[in-house]
Amino acid sequence: MSTTQSAAARLPSVFLQLWWVIVVAGLVGGLAAFGYSSTLTPVFHSTASIYFSMRTASSGSDINQGSAYTQNQMLSFAQLATSAAVLDEVRDDLAATRPGLTLTDLRRMTKVEIPQNTVVLEITTASANPEFAAEVGNSIADNLTQAVYTIAPKDDKGESTVVARVIDPAVPATVQSSPNKSQNAVIGVLIGALLAALALSAWALLDTRVRSRNALAEVTDLPVLGAVPRQKGKPSGPVVLTKPNGHGAEAYRQVRSALKFSAVEHRIGAIAVTSSVAGEGKTTTAVNLALAYVESGQRVLLIDADLRRPTVATTLGLENAVGLTSVLVEAVEAEDAIIESAGGLAVLTAGEQAPNPAELLASNRMRLLVDALRPSYDLVVIDTAPVLSVSDATVISQYVDATIAIINTRKTAKTQVERCIAALTGVRANLAGFVLNNVAEARRDRYYYLSDN
Repeated sequence: MSTTQSAAARLPSVFLQLWWVIVVAGLVGGLAAFGYSSTLTPVFHSTASIYFSMRTASSGSDINQGSAYTQNQMLSFAQLATSAAVLDEVRDDLAATRPGLTLTDLRRMTKVEIPQNTVVLEITTASANPEFAAEVGNSIADNLTQAVYTIAPKDDKGESTVVARVIDPAVPATVQSSPNKSQNAVIGVLIGALLAALALSAWALLDTRVRSRNALAEVTDLPVLGAVPRQKGKPSGPVVLTKPNGHGAEAYRQVRSALKFSAVEHRIGAIAVTSSVAGEGKTTTAVNLALAYVESGQRVLLIDADLRRPTVATTLGLENAVGLTSVLVEAVEAEDAIIESAGGLAVLTAGEQAPNPAELLASNRMRLLVDALRPSYDLVVIDTAPVLSVSDATVISQYVDATIAIINTRKTAKTQVERCIAALTGVRANLAGFVLNNVAEARRDRYYYLSDN
């Protein structure tokens, strides 16, 4: 499956998880549209209707001909309604109350329509003042009927052959025509929701992070040893100790079980824990995994071999004055540098920062140290630097039986995982699998928190 296809396949789950984003965006869009509409000047429309007919008709044929003639002249009457001949009279009618009214103003606020196949003319006027709109509409209607009488063809008696009558005078509107706040709010909701849906779709299609088991399966066939749920708030210590019955502690126990099953053909006496880049939770995983093994009754030693940015001591609240660096430079014996932390875990901290960590870790003394410590413990867990940052992890992987890599589902990109795998397999490291960290729990059933979505 291609990256684009897999991203498209994730869209339904993205919408299910983030449906609230679409709802919130829709509400914001609706409120924004309603608020903006409220700032606009309201416009009121009033409509006057005029009926046109022939004055005389002595037979059915004359009536038909008169009706046809009137219909043919409707466009002319419509043009006449907004002509200077009519609007100048309207200006005179309104001169007392609207002395500055111009022809342009009147034409802008007037719309003339002819319903299809009728001899009715509808004059609609718009204004922020409903009374003024109705006043203008009625003035145009009255002056148009007078203009038609004046310019229409005359009969033998000198009477106009066309009669225009106002059949529906304009009245002040009680409800504004625009802006339509309710309609605009609905449109705002739809636009907001649509934009949110498009944004989520683009985000899902362009997101290259390894956010689930399925996403990792697109990169490698190596197994997922476990998935650690996202922790709320700042942790007060290793969850295996602080929340032994929580989902996080159970996730590390599942990693322990998965490693046990992966070691059917050969015993795992030493494990290296690494990641692609910094900040993925490798130290937290190493500490909690070691404690999970201790919990099962095994003797475990945790070594902080991340000599550049050591954090094991800080995580466990231990002193870091003497540690791995001290042992490798033969300042102290390993037995004297190893201390016991809470939970019965033996820990060899990193010690003072060395100027040449790569040389120390690649030295024969490091290999001999790991080999010498193996018989005293059921398992040795080594926390090492990220693979893509320095070469330390590829070196340490040669001293252990298995290496596991941590993937932060909110941070790690697929290309980074691919490079991590290439670096470890390039030195023939036994990459046992991956641990997904910071996984969103499925709310539908918190028992089954390992979500593939």
